[in-house]
Amino acid sequence: MRVPRKRVHALAIAGVMATSGPAFAGGLEANGYNWDLIFDPATYAGKGTITHVSIDHPINNPVSAPGTTVSNSSDRIHYNFGIKGDLIENTSCLVSAQNPFGSGTERNFAYAAGTSQAVSESITSTDLGLTCSYGVDVGGGVVSIIGGISAQSLAYDADVAVAAPDVTAPIALEGSAAGWRLGVAYEMEEIALRVSAIYNAPVSYNLTGTAFGAAADASVTAPQSIELKAQTGVAPGWLVLGSVKWVDWSVIDTLTVNNPVTPVATTLNYRDGWTVTGGVGHVLTPDLTVLGTVTWDRGTSSVNGAGVLENGTQTDRWGLTLGAAYDISENVEFSGGVSYSTIAAGSNLQDETWDRGSVLAISASLKASF
Repeated sequence: MRVPRKRVHALAIAGVMATSGPAFAGGLEANGYNWDLIFDPATYAGKGTITHVSIDHPINNPVSAPGTTVSNSSDRIHYNFGIKGDLIENTSCLVSAQNPFGSGTERNFAYAAGTSQAVSESITSTDLGLTCSYGVDVGGGVVSIIGGISAQSLAYDADVAVAAPDVTAPIALEGSAAGWRLGVAYEMEEIALRVSAIYNAPVSYNLTGTAFGAAADASVTAPQSIELKAQTGVAPGWLVLGSVKWVDWSVIDTLTVNNPVTPVATTLNYRDGWTVTGGVGHVLTPDLTVLGTVTWDRGTSSVNGAGVLENGTQTDRWGLTLGAAYDISENVEFSGGVSYSTIAAGSNLQDETWDRGSVLAISASLKASF
């Protein structure tokens, strides 16, 4: 017997949380991992999401560069595309493309040169994945075993100061590796219940390329993570949801670019990241559903015994997301949202200081199903 796949509309709309949720989490997270389309009730579904993230987080150093913004984070674009199908009895598979990791920093030239940091640096990634689930009827619901593999690529680009006033040398490295994931989910369609846990394995990269015009290399590990998600209907047309995610960012200490000229090191010194989200969705009309969530993300920069960051500028973040989904037709849905977060003020042992910062993310998504 085929496992039931019918869901109430509000359950499917929980995906709005992924559309406009934590768009600037700790560590080097860009879009993070998202495999939620595998749970879509349609036999076949395709979905694409684009998110623009604008970050206002200026960093100052009143000791070595008074009155000057020494660095800031670059705006960025996140994406997630997927096609899901129920191909054989009790089995669904998802083909996806997303950018789980990324960062971008721009620094004042004189400050970067004086502190042996890159004037600009960025990390970009791509995850091309195949994820499948197999479900069986258990106790009035459906238990699904989830597994998948990915081909990942990671690129590191930077410009390093070599001569005043603004002469830089480029660094360009890239590499690829394989990743995998394993999870489990339990669903009860009568009450729009779904509980899932998915583990994403670490991915180790050997990056190669050029620095100062010569051959260069570096090694870095994308961290393992586990995310627990739960959602359930609490009244007709109402859904509550929440998630907890742990990311092993402490696996990343220093990114060192080895080359014949001079090693270039970026000290990250992360601690593990925790992200907690809770929210509620409501079906306003048969075609329109709205969703609101609150997110707390623990800053991943390591803190000493006195409560001061050892280095880095990643402090706690609080965010509010408002999203909506509208059925354009029986088979086409448009969804989107706005997320606004605040980044806590702080300082580190390098005499860098910052006031409260902010992150604004705007997302749009289109889904077709049949």
